[in-house]
Amino acid sequence: MIEVVKVQGLATLQDLGRHGHMHEGIPPGGALAPARLVAANRAVGNREDALAVEVLGRLAVRAITAIATNLGNLQPGDELVVESEPRRVAYLALRGGVQGRAALVCAGIGTSVTGGATLATAGEPHLVWAPVTLDESDRPIRVIPGPDAVAQALVAGSYRISPASDRIGTRLQGPPIAAAQGTSRPMVRGAIEVPPDGQPIVLGPEHPTTGGYPLIGVIASADLDRFFSIRLGGSVRFQYV
Repeated sequence: MIEVVKVQGLATLQDLGRHGHMHEGIPPGGALAPARLVAANRAVGNREDALAVEVLGRLAVRAITAIATNLGNLQPGDELVVESEPRRVAYLALRGGVQGRAALVCAGIGTSVTGGATLATAGEPHLVWAPVTLDESDRPIRVIPGPDAVAQALVAGSYRISPASDRIGTRLQGPPIAAAQGTSRPMVRGAIEVPPDGQPIVLGPEHPTTGGYPLIGVIASADLDRFFSIRLGGSVRFQYV
């Protein structure tokens, strides 16, 4: 069992999402970078979809009971700091899964982790947060074109990940894109919309179920975790496939 000492940024309980409810106006939610969640759960012997703490920023925790970690043993009173840097997101997994309910921040439901909270697990006390070894290459993020337009400006240069980004959408800062009026259609994680200011938005796990801005592409499934792991302020390049 561990106590949350301090949260800087956003920390929530996440799993692999609630799928099959878009017709009810409920986005899937779930981990921002599912491959990282799965890797953390595997490291402690959990099911891949077990609840873990998603950290977007910095999380300080204190051991209430003795805990074995991948960074050494924690005795009662010892503290551990989990930081998502140099990536955007990190996951803190406890063997047996964290007790609680997955958070859907846009709807105000589920468990947001705050200072003073206690994180309990049904399993033996073991915790892991070490950065997982995933594809960290800086090659361009692959994008499937359209359907509203193919924006050459998107692939001509680089964009930065705006600090105003959240789990609903990742805002990009870079060459403005002019796109024709879009059509209302269902949205998916990784869809790239262009609002009137011309600065693209990549939809995240808590995306709206429908959207009306021009849709210039969708990030390839294989590159989604890599894209959503890029730190706020980091740069990204795209290529159409």
